[in-house]
Amino acid sequence: MKKHSRHHVVWFIGLAALLVLLTVDNGVRAQVQEEFRTFTKEDVDRARGNTTVPPTVQQHVVPPAPLGCRGPVGSVIDVGYEGVKFTSALYGASPGGGDGGEFDRIPVLSTKVSLKQGDCLNAHLSAIVGGKPTYGVSRMAFFQVTLTPIGGVIPTDIVGHYDTPFGIPSPAVALEAEKDVDMYASNFFQKVGTGPHEVPPGLYTVDVWWAGGPWFEGPGGAIGAGFVLKLYTR
Repeated sequence: MKKHSRHHVVWFIGLAALLVLLTVDNGVRAQVQEEFRTFTKEDVDRARGNTTVPPTVQQHVVPPAPLGCRGPVGSVIDVGYEGVKFTSALYGASPGGGDGGEFDRIPVLSTKVSLKQGDCLNAHLSAIVGGKPTYGVSRMAFFQVTLTPIGGVIPTDIVGHYDTPFGIPSPAVALEAEKDVDMYASNFFQKVGTGPHEVPPGLYTVDVWWAGGPWFEGPGGAIGAGFVLKLYTR
């Protein structure tokens, strides 16, 4: 075989191998994107009415009632941090913080509140979140607001989160900043009592947890500034 022919064969084999690797890589990425998504397939199917539950059983399934509480505005608590903060924690990599353990172990904001029977705690969280293209962080920033009894160690998320992002039982809300920064804001509330989805009266620490992610996209973390937590008791 002539020398230039051998070069062509080697070049062709290399090109074929590259195409195979690209095909496999694209297939793996597609599989990951299909398997890992914020809303679980079961929740999406349920919301769209696509379910395998027999019709005879469906008619006896009662959808969950909307949660709520109301009353006049009482005390107001504000806590904030205007500087820039960074966390290397990745949602899904179990860094250990928050309800479910998928957030930075150090809360980005914390304060204390006294809750009485029948109270309704309202929380509003806002922040300026940096984007991946500009700051090299993760694609998404995840947040969680919890209550922990004074003297306790187990935080509990309050109403307003999605319970299982990417199928993980660590409630969160999230934002994907498009380029430089985007403004994030969410509302939460918690009724005080002894019923379902309620917390008993007492003294609590209110924590704001955060992380970058999702974990399967590799290292990154989250960066942000202008964090503000506003609490109302009703």
